[in-house]
Amino acid sequence: MPEFSLRELTEKRKFLFFGGKGGVGKTTMAASTAVWLAEKGYNTLIVATDPTVSLSVIYEQKISETQITKINMVKNLCGLNINPRTAAGYFQARLEGMVANFITLFGNEVISTPCAEEMAAFDQFVTFLNDKDYDHVVFDTAPTGHSLRELSMPFDWSGYMANQIKNKRELSAVMDGAVNDENILESLRVEKERYDNSVKALSDQSISAFQLVLLPEKLPIEETARAIVDLAQFNINVQTLIVNEVIPADVLKGNWFLERRRATQDAYLMEIETRFKGIPRKEVPLLETDAFGVNNLRKVASILYER
Repeated sequence: MPEFSLRELTEKRKFLFFGGKGGVGKTTMAASTAVWLAEKGYNTLIVATDPTVSLSVIYEQKISETQITKINMVKNLCGLNINPRTAAGYFQARLEGMVANFITLFGNEVISTPCAEEMAAFDQFVTFLNDKDYDHVVFDTAPTGHSLRELSMPFDWSGYMANQIKNKRELSAVMDGAVNDENILESLRVEKERYDNSVKALSDQSISAFQLVLLPEKLPIEETARAIVDLAQFNINVQTLIVNEVIPADVLKGNWFLERRRATQDAYLMEIETRFKGIPRKEVPLLETDAFGVNNLRKVASILYER
């Protein structure tokens, strides 16, 4: 396994993504990382794109679904828990302004279908990939498959708008002459620039780092392998694997159950080393308590970045 410094990687990248199969601890790793960065003096924002209350639970306070919220016990740290259903209303309001052109192109159905929720979450996601206010933005992403759909949307929409801008005649035909062609094109250019900037940020390893969290178990390993391949299609390389809930060897003490469980984990740890050779990894031990609350997050952060 290559020598690497997770601390250095984290401090030098503005956008930090934590993904993986549901239930592997990615929210814990993202939240701990955000606390660690903030307490190092970095102005930090953590954004959850998973439509759950996990971010509020782990910080033990209400994290808004629409407004950036100050994390009470940590200086320099704010959070936002994007709820696609709530965001859809804000997205619709934005559509009524500059992005109303999409309604003209696609029809009103674009804001009345389940797809609108993913589009709304993605729109906020893109906004933070164009951020100029924070030193670090930590993304606690939805489970892997949903995350990949979110990541693919800037690529897809940017390509779509490029085609529309290129073909003025086709665009004018869709508009049926109802809206000034140049105004529509200019709005599309502005939106395309947002998406292009997000695409650059996603694939630029000098400013973005993708870290997949997994357990030493069969299903998380397979999900991780698939995610690595899928992310590569967007020129995104996974820079770190975080293997969570490894049973510490010093707690076995003749306990047959823990010994057998650790033996199973050892086999999977060997498989992880073999299958993902060349990708640095960090092991996080199984803790004696749930990892929620700022003090516990500090403990996890010390394992990730101080050891």
